[in-house]
Amino acid sequence: MIYRFGDTSVDTLRAEIRRAGETFPLRRKSFDVLVYLLRRPRRIVTKTEILDAVWGNRIVTEGSLKSCLTEIRAAIGDPERKLIRTVPGRGYMLEAPFEREAPSILVAPIDDQTTDGDSAYIADGLTEEIIIELSKIESFRVISHASAMRLKGMGEALQETARELGVDYVLGGSIRRRGDKLRVTLRLSDLDTSNALWIERYDGSLVDLFDMHDEIAQAVAEELAQQVPRPKPVITEKLEDPRAVESYLRARYQMWRFSEAGLQQAEQHLRNGLDLVGPNTRLLETLGHVYARYSEIGLDSNAEFLKKARRCAEQIFELDPDSSRGYALLGIVQLHSGALRAAKEPLERSLRANPTDPDALVTLGYLYALIGRNEHALRLFAEALAIDPLTPINHCMPGFVALMEGRNSDALTHYRKFFKMDPYNAFAAWSLGYVLLRNGKVDEASEVIDELKRNHPDSIMAQLADAILSGVCGKQACDVITDGLRAAARNSELLSREITHSLALAGETDEALDWLENTVRIGNINYPFWAQHNEWVDSIRSNSRFDAIMRDVEREWLSVTSIG
Repeated sequence: MIYRFGDTSVDTLRAEIRRAGETFPLRRKSFDVLVYLLRRPRRIVTKTEILDAVWGNRIVTEGSLKSCLTEIRAAIGDPERKLIRTVPGRGYMLEAPFEREAPSILVAPIDDQTTDGDSAYIADGLTEEIIIELSKIESFRVISHASAMRLKGMGEALQETARELGVDYVLGGSIRRRGDKLRVTLRLSDLDTSNALWIERYDGSLVDLFDMHDEIAQAVAEELAQQVPRPKPVITEKLEDPRAVESYLRARYQMWRFSEAGLQQAEQHLRNGLDLVGPNTRLLETLGHVYARYSEIGLDSNAEFLKKARRCAEQIFELDPDSSRGYALLGIVQLHSGALRAAKEPLERSLRANPTDPDALVTLGYLYALIGRNEHALRLFAEALAIDPLTPINHCMPGFVALMEGRNSDALTHYRKFFKMDPYNAFAAWSLGYVLLRNGKVDEASEVIDELKRNHPDSIMAQLADAILSGVCGKQACDVITDGLRAAARNSELLSREITHSLALAGETDEALDWLENTVRIGNINYPFWAQHNEWVDSIRSNSRFDAIMRDVEREWLSVTSIG
């Protein structure tokens, strides 16, 4: 949830206050006090009420509360105490007129309570379908399926995690199966008050399961209607076979491992799902993502997998000419084909049709950062984090913008979190090592890179890390950059950019400029990054070729940033 008043925004998901473009940190308890007041605007809140809500059973004095309020007022620019007013002898009142962005809901993983068999895949499939249906209601925001499933099995701890995510409502429930008979029990709760807004039970059979999705989504939406104006669930494509749902879920998990073995398994799961249900836009989009990811991690030097990904997009459009999934996949294919300029339009079109697709949000945000539309990128990354806060890679994306702006120390926090959430992911390890090097922490970076090479000895990420470390240490980089890495980098913006850095750091000017031209050809035209913020190309700045390249980059950068 994001609250806005004047030039101040309070983001409960990221526990962050921004005012006039700057971030103002608060201690956790101070932030909790502010959120408590924001949720009770224009009414007197007693000191006892705040102390009980924020500190619980801990014994604290009113001095602790006063200290928190002093911090809050400084952070939100309220030295005259007009926004948060003290009511003598009674408590405090939030007077700030604010706008509240769309309230958010977490659909907790449905609990399988079947005793005579495993129905977990049915529960997971039902969770997925409810999330998809509710995500189409523009009036509120739904935490993504990827993040929701990471909360599976948390029990009572789920409520606290939900509070940390800043959601307003939690939909939880259970499913029992006996033979082909099903009983689904659901409970919608207001997280702030812990009150149950709605409890309902649904009885049916496996045959009825998929007819229940719309009914459940509509019922939840109606209960939220008092908070949210005129919700309208929109029917989307379905997987009407539990085995296909299971294949889809397993594929999504494997796809995010960023490994060749994971991609191979993901492809097999998706082909199994397609064999079961025939052509399906959701399965085809995910299969296309899997193929595109081969290129992303440097395993598609001949672009054969990108051709397969493009074919998946074509099949989606054959099924649905206006499919947002098809446009999202088309944009991703263009991005990994080395055609960033062509990727922008289909990604923007996809998000206009489905503004809650986290994959499209992150991909378009990444593209915006590469072309120098940093504020646009940050907005999309914030939205992706709000919808999908438990997918690790989403947490590093604001750090990428920080790197593009030369704020290397700010970027480090984001990349540390990415790595902490997914330490065995080759891309996470590479990213952290890279940002540590950007911050001059060579020894720590070397440890991370050594671990990357032990865990993923043959990966392109390990080879790239070796090349950059060689350049930073003043060693010759051209011998470390293998032919395979060069081939993989030809149409990869990321790999091309970092080969440029490796060679420039090592003082190998001519080849560094060749790769800089290639990176710009692909579409990285973030002029301030290259011309002002990127110390890793300092050794080639005095070269006349660099000046000529920058003139072209500046011209194109101005053309895309002048249109907003």
